[in-house]
Amino acid sequence: MREVTCPECGEISNVPVPEADVKLKVSPYRRAFGDYTEIECLDGHIFWVYYC
Repeated sequence: MREVTCPECGEISNVPVPEADVKLKVSPYRRAFGDYTEIECLDGHIFWVYYC
């Protein structure tokens, strides 16, 4: 698990990671391709975390 910040409000959320050395890219938009996890912060904002 790693912590990520909501791009809308700055709230911290935890996201599972498939590998320890994977880089995370937080996006307020869903992209057409790539491995990602959809996250909803405690304030109800939805954002996507992509694994690079």
